[in-house]
Amino acid sequence: MNINGVTQQPRIAESSVRKPIAWHVTHWRDDPFSLGAYSTLLPGGTPAHRQALGKCLGDRLVLAGEACNPKAPAMTHGAWDDGLRAAELAVAARATRVIVVGAGCAGLAAAQRLKAAGIECVVLEARDRIGGRTHSINLGDAKVDVGAAWLQQFNDNALGELARLRGIPMVETDFSRPLAAARDGQVPDIDAAWAALLDGIDRSLPLAEGVERYTADLNAGQARATRFAIDANLILEACLPLSQLSVDALDEEGVGNGDRFLPNGYGQLVALLAADLDIRLNQPVSHIDWSGERIRIGAEEADFCICSVPLGVLKTLRFTPALPAAHREALAHLAMGRLEKVVLQFAERWWPRSESGYLRWYDTPATWGEWLDLTDAVGTPTVAGLIAADAVDREFDGRTDEQIVTAACEALQAWATALGQAPGTP
Repeated sequence: MNINGVTQQPRIAESSVRKPIAWHVTHWRDDPFSLGAYSTLLPGGTPAHRQALGKCLGDRLVLAGEACNPKAPAMTHGAWDDGLRAAELAVAARATRVIVVGAGCAGLAAAQRLKAAGIECVVLEARDRIGGRTHSINLGDAKVDVGAAWLQQFNDNALGELARLRGIPMVETDFSRPLAAARDGQVPDIDAAWAALLDGIDRSLPLAEGVERYTADLNAGQARATRFAIDANLILEACLPLSQLSVDALDEEGVGNGDRFLPNGYGQLVALLAADLDIRLNQPVSHIDWSGERIRIGAEEADFCICSVPLGVLKTLRFTPALPAAHREALAHLAMGRLEKVVLQFAERWWPRSESGYLRWYDTPATWGEWLDLTDAVGTPTVAGLIAADAVDREFDGRTDEQIVTAACEALQAWATALGQAPGTP
């Protein structure tokens, strides 16, 4: 089919879509203990709001996690580093007993630092497992991550250094060399379009308005390239639609060359982080009372609290007294992005090989845009696909997991078809 001079690849009939032998679909946006994937900046939001959110209150309460880290937001090592920051505040306050809320990377970091300082610490975790938004599962014979998967910004990643020292296997992913295809024709120069957008957009305007004005002066090909660049480099990173993002989201660093993923799962690293800590599972927290000299959370008391729950959950907590205005303003400028994952395992590897293991799929509107071929790393034909922002709503709402998996398989198969290497029908 040809539309406006561009060859359109037809949709693949559901009956012809290959079916996996095993699969997993995430639902982080609906998970009551995360309510989204990770934090992002809303319109008007800046890194200063992240820093303000982490300010210590009364030498006895501090919020911590990736949302409070202006240097590495949305990253597991950003959460770890911020947990260490929070613990140092407790040490400086001469705390003798600390309650840490949440056993994700930030909470575990805080607890380990406090333990090293000889400070009594208890970790209250709402789930029946540790790790928070890191979660390794068994899929067939493979161990796969259905939450965080990469050790990013690797040269400045404390968790990456720990993994290296402990001999945990890691595989480098070069995000600059994806095997890419588009449903509506050739893939344009995405990198050039992104660089031009960053250079040419009017940052004094709200992001969506700035993009609209910038693209108004482009020809059809340039506008298409810019749209794809935004989908790949912004929406899949910040995980909200343009209308819900700050201009500063353009500058919050995401994936980069040298990032590693863990073939045997993040769980092995998380187990190291949690070693010898007093962690109480199945202990959801809804109210933190810091009105007196002692912090009270349910039956627990302490002279300091580090609250490391995800931003989505943080917004649901009740604090007595209420958080100060600066913290409330910071919360109003931050939100949880929507990012979901599907992991698909097949009897055979039918898709084209990517030298980097990294795949990109450009569709309009966007669907499953980012894929990682795990086959060589886990030893069985397995791929993980990511979908973000309003594409999650389009692909998930009103569908069963089986229907979501079918749609994801169609996207993967369409990618292979667009590359001219279509698999045979099942």
